[in-house]
Amino acid sequence: MQKKLFLLIFTLIVSSSLLIAKTLVTVNGHKIDDSIIPKGYEKLDDTKRANLMEHLIKEELIHQELLKSNIVKDPKFQKAFAQQKKIAQKEYKKATGKNLTKAQIRNIKGSIALMLYQQKQFLSTTVSDQEAKEFYNNNREKFNFPNSIEIANIIVKTKQEAKNIIKQLKKASNLDEEFVKLAHEHKQNGYMGWFGEGMAPQNLFDASYKAKPKTLLKHPIKTKYGYHVVYLLNKKKAGKLSYQKSKDNIKKMLKQKKVIQALEDRVNTLYGNAEIVY
Repeated sequence: MQKKLFLLIFTLIVSSSLLIAKTLVTVNGHKIDDSIIPKGYEKLDDTKRANLMEHLIKEELIHQELLKSNIVKDPKFQKAFAQQKKIAQKEYKKATGKNLTKAQIRNIKGSIALMLYQQKQFLSTTVSDQEAKEFYNNNREKFNFPNSIEIANIIVKTKQEAKNIIKQLKKASNLDEEFVKLAHEHKQNGYMGWFGEGMAPQNLFDASYKAKPKTLLKHPIKTKYGYHVVYLLNKKKAGKLSYQKSKDNIKKMLKQKKVIQALEDRVNTLYGNAEIVY
């Protein structure tokens, strides 16, 4: 979560390296300038420009609320802010030769406060078994799954190279370890995870699904990506996930929806009472 937050913050601040910040709107007396958004916003059409302004205003409103709360006194906030500010400053200096503006630093503070707020809301939000069961019963089609395979995979450019890898793997005393080792030697992760039918090239899926689990396919599979050395880890027939197997994920999803909805409601209330000057 924090890594994604930094990437978002960095993308915004690096792409907004204007020499003179221009005030876009004032929200409850606080000026929002264009140092916190990407350059080129002025080229947006009227609809996208209006949506951007609404987003900036609502973001500022929740930032105002949270930066006045006890969240900023939390050691977690102080540690996360110090880390993100240091990283952002270093990258921004490298990219632009300048220091972060006060507005950009404040935006980092607000983003971290919002992240921690949502984490706390998630932990305190509850979803009953009845809510989860109702969602399952009302959305049964969402829990169907197709024939599926779990694979590890190494992709190379030539058929001969793929054959050589298969030959080497056949001699391995520990196929799992040797596969990972060779994948890393080819600068690949190796493990690809689960694929439902239709999610992977059909010839690769068909050949893999015919094999037994924990089997190295005897021949390379050619696709538009190259020649695949495929290790079938597991497979399962099409079916339906039971409620018991789905319950934890359903509850997590419903909790996330509740947190997002509660945040939207809070922001909309703030928006309705805000003093906004363009």
